[in-house]
Amino acid sequence: MRKQKSNKGNLILTGILSIIAFALVIVLCMQHGLFGGSGDSEPVSASTNEDKEKEPENKGQENIQTGDGENLSEISSEFKFTDGYTINGVDVSGKTLAEIKESVLEAESANPKDSVKITFVLGEDRIEANTQALEFITDIDSTIEAAYKASKSGDGNNKEFKSSWSVSPDTVDAFVHATLDEYVKEPVEAYASGFDTENLTFIIEESENGFSINFDKTIADVKTSLNLGDYDTEIRVESEVVTPKNTAEFLRGYLCKVSSTTSTTTSSSNRNTNIRLVCEKLDGLVLQPGEQFDFNKYIGERTEAAGYKEAGGIFNGALRQELGGGICQANAMIYHSVTKADLQVDTRTPHTWPSDYVEVGTDATVSWGGPEFRFTNSSEYPIALHAYYGNQKVTVELYGRPLPDGMTIKLKGEIVSRTEAKVEYKADSDMALGEKVTEKSAHDAIKAKSYKIYYDADGNEIKREDYKDSSYPMINKVVRVGVRAEDGTIFKLNKETGETIAPEGYVPPTPTPDPDDPENIDDPDDEPEPTKKPKKPKKGEDEADPTSEPGGEDAGNSGDTNETDNSGDTGTSENTGETGDDEVVATPVDAPETGSEDGNDDPVPAG
Repeated sequence: MRKQKSNKGNLILTGILSIIAFALVIVLCMQHGLFGGSGDSEPVSASTNEDKEKEPENKGQENIQTGDGENLSEISSEFKFTDGYTINGVDVSGKTLAEIKESVLEAESANPKDSVKITFVLGEDRIEANTQALEFITDIDSTIEAAYKASKSGDGNNKEFKSSWSVSPDTVDAFVHATLDEYVKEPVEAYASGFDTENLTFIIEESENGFSINFDKTIADVKTSLNLGDYDTEIRVESEVVTPKNTAEFLRGYLCKVSSTTSTTTSSSNRNTNIRLVCEKLDGLVLQPGEQFDFNKYIGERTEAAGYKEAGGIFNGALRQELGGGICQANAMIYHSVTKADLQVDTRTPHTWPSDYVEVGTDATVSWGGPEFRFTNSSEYPIALHAYYGNQKVTVELYGRPLPDGMTIKLKGEIVSRTEAKVEYKADSDMALGEKVTEKSAHDAIKAKSYKIYYDADGNEIKREDYKDSSYPMINKVVRVGVRAEDGTIFKLNKETGETIAPEGYVPPTPTPDPDDPENIDDPDDEPEPTKKPKKPKKGEDEADPTSEPGGEDAGNSGDTNETDNSGDTGTSENTGETGDDEVVATPVDAPETGSEDGNDDPVPAG
């Protein structure tokens, strides 16, 4: 039994020793590169700090990978080139990388930067370029790497290696542009610098040709020449003349009157003066493609110093006199002409109540610090405004590119809904009993829409587009009623009917006779006429009715009082005159010609 136990223990010990021995063999094999190698790789010893200091530094690059996944800086300092290998004409046989570096670098060709001479041929011009912006890079590291790989693998087919220089691509781009950009010229399009309001023609500036260069091809040609070592070279530059799209001759024959809108003004001289001032400022205005017109910014504040007069304007829902009243009528003519020219309207606001010089839903109000009107020249050509006033007519014409195929556009409006305004009565203790004054005129609440209607050259409707909607708020009529009796008693007011009601128990005072009234003075000289005996009526005559009273005018008072309207409401007048495409004839609305307002009860010019 002991012998069997002893043998069993020996077997266990032998197994343990075998495992340890096998592990040691694996470790040694791994240290010598026997696992994971290519089969013919040489063992590479770990570099000491001293070895690392002796390793060559790569010129321009560090840690360049070799084909075997190694970096030149990690190659063992013990590696030596086999016989017959040269780099830049230097024999590196039997030498380490550290030993060859200095001699190889010295034998490398010089940086060609200072020897480069490039002449660009541009048409008949020869341009000597400044090449200092060019930078060159060497492939010395990749050349050494190629030699190392060949030596290591025993490749004897190619044992001579030579480094070269190449131009940095980024610097070529900058170099070419720096030299040739000044020869590039954008074409100058013919453009309208103004508008002749007498001859109604644009003032056109002549166009100029441009000049372009094929930079992509020029840059590629420079890179090719330099990389081939052709450092003294001529590069022929491809270029072409660029003609403008629009010439002055074309614009003069193409631009024309596109639209026109006219309306009749009132007989108010102040209002017409304000309209005339706006037209004079607008006349001849030219907008280039993409430019925006802003009424308030362009016309400016309406002041007395600028020549504007007081005319009807809306304040707190009522009409009163304001500087610049009436200018909205000129603005509405711009709005119509711009729409009919198919240009972009950016900002438009309707009045508080419809104007009677255009159809309902097609007005446009403006005020300083309030509603704005803006539009943009959304065409590809210049436009001009020709605005004028005369004989109670205001006109705005728009000149620019014609609409296609003889097409025309009209702006039409219509009422969608109407809600009747009411009457509000307010007691006024400072007014005599029963006296009435209209503080605000009534204006119904109106919702309106407008249409932009397109017609062909023969006047047939092509299409109809929904355009700008308008909403006019309800303005109730406000009437102030006097409630102070002659004796100072304050009556009550029925706000629904406007009737005055005496306080309970009120007794009107007995009128005191006026002693100065001739009817109340006794005349002593007046004596009664003697009573005469009535004559007997002749035969055939009717006898007088003994119950009849002497005849005369009724001196009684019906109690009605006249209502005075101090709102300035002038009523609605229907426009007359011409009714062609250029004339706006409005559908009468129960509203006066009024101006613009900003919706915040601020005073504004009338429109």
